[in-house]
Amino acid sequence: MFINIRGKKIHYRMRGQGVRTMILVHGWGGSIESLEKLSCLLSKKYVTITLDLPGFGQSQLPDPDWGVEEYSQVLLGLLKQLGIKKTVYFGHSFGGSLGVYIASHYQVIDGLILCGASFKRDNVQSQTTKRLKKMFRSAPFLNRFEMLIKKFYYRIFFPNSDLIRYPSLENNFKKIMAEDMTGYLDKIKTKVLVVWGEEDKQTPLDLTLLLKKKIPQAKLTVFPDIGHNLPLAFPEKVYQEIDKFL
Repeated sequence: MFINIRGKKIHYRMRGQGVRTMILVHGWGGSIESLEKLSCLLSKKYVTITLDLPGFGQSQLPDPDWGVEEYSQVLLGLLKQLGIKKTVYFGHSFGGSLGVYIASHYQVIDGLILCGASFKRDNVQSQTTKRLKKMFRSAPFLNRFEMLIKKFYYRIFFPNSDLIRYPSLENNFKKIMAEDMTGYLDKIKTKVLVVWGEEDKQTPLDLTLLLKKKIPQAKLTVFPDIGHNLPLAFPEKVYQEIDKFL
């Protein structure tokens, strides 16, 4: 199904029955299919909502100045148009950072589940982007080769970078990378479940210590020998923790 939010066509899916609703939000580079298996499991007890975030799957591209706040407004707009006043929120990676923002600013989340949430970004790629920008500014003749140089640089030093994988979202990615959600954590008042893969390299396990410090009421479950793809590769494990939590 499609719905228009903030002038953008957004692809979403609803399934299941129950008195409680749960929205599942994928990470950067994912799509509605990323959390499909988990959604199917949860739909046995809950009404589940999944979607393609703007710029991914079948949803339209965001405006180039969109960051965490604007992406969050899309999610809030979806809930409003569907007539949902309260929802359980599951967010993986970038979806987790959106959950942190929404839970700390709005009273719509009744239970927050963070999985490999990228609420605090590694500064390495951000600093690299600044250095490249300075180089292009000091040597204007290089501008015509900007994308070629970026592709070469990131392919060598950051082969899995989301910046180069989604060039149409470059401005959005830069803005999101610069947004640190840490300051919002202690404003979250709803109950929180944190599920993490012990071998997660994209959002290191150290982040869970910060989550527990800032959200003392959070329940933490760490899965050994599993990486960042926890909810995609092991949806049954995640489902079991969510079911106990709720």
